[in-house]
Amino acid sequence: MRRSLAITAGAVLAVSSAQGQAPESGPLVLLLPASPRAAALGNAGAASRDEYAIFYNPAQLVPSTGINASFARYDWNGTTGAIASAVTVGTLTYGWGVEVAEFTAPAAAAYPFEPDELMRRGTRNALSLVAGGGASYLLKGFRTGVGIKFAEDRVDGSSTAVVASPPILHGVLLGDVGMSHRLWSGTAALVLQNIGDHSRLRLPTQTTLAWARQKQAGEFDLGFNGQVLQRNKWIGGGAGVEADYGWIEGWSVVARAGARRPETLAQRPVTMGGSLNADRLQLDYALELFEHGTYAHHIAIRWR
Repeated sequence: MRRSLAITAGAVLAVSSAQGQAPESGPLVLLLPASPRAAALGNAGAASRDEYAIFYNPAQLVPSTGINASFARYDWNGTTGAIASAVTVGTLTYGWGVEVAEFTAPAAAAYPFEPDELMRRGTRNALSLVAGGGASYLLKGFRTGVGIKFAEDRVDGSSTAVVASPPILHGVLLGDVGMSHRLWSGTAALVLQNIGDHSRLRLPTQTTLAWARQKQAGEFDLGFNGQVLQRNKWIGGGAGVEADYGWIEGWSVVARAGARRPETLAQRPVTMGGSLNADRLQLDYALELFEHGTYAHHIAIRWR
């Protein structure tokens, strides 16, 4: 696992050092982390199994263990919130999720918006949202999943983009298809996202290949998550590790660190975070770094 981490993290940091950024695409919320755990691991969530998989890979859905919600604050301008849940009925696991980002956009900002806009104060109220559901099924060792979602960007309470000749932005209905399988003592995953009509939005279909593994090392539970994605000929990705230490049943702490190829030049490649598990309460935290010493703080609360 150490070798896999070194290779993946090294590749991510090497690619990140190259000048250039992801092609313009929207809605904005589809480019943002949905959970603190994923954010701390370089936003590598396509091979993770939890309820937030509805945003990354529907094949990895797992039943919820309680009530959970996540929030993020991007410097003094943007705020995001997400909630997700999943339940198993018979042989299928059903999940749903909603993520919303609120911020102010500069009057002259061009659409589509970049994650940087969450860090800059503007004059026009803006909102980006995605809501969807999906299901997963296990067949002969292969987990397969499908999802459908509605995504939209809004400015000043209307679906109007901020450009020289503002077009009308309508919500777009998209689909995701994913698969995962055991591989090399871990889990490999492949997911195709944002399938649908892209004529109204600059929203390329995204293909992600991921791998994750958990391993016991003495008193620690170690985990690795890594992924590579392709979107409109742009190659991105991220990777991260986590170490879980528990001293009594139900009580533990988790430390996380990750690296990613940023979507924009203003984002920094390093991410970090952790968790505190106290009986039925779980608190997650992640930190994203941006230019000029600005930050994004991610927090999640779960009651089991």
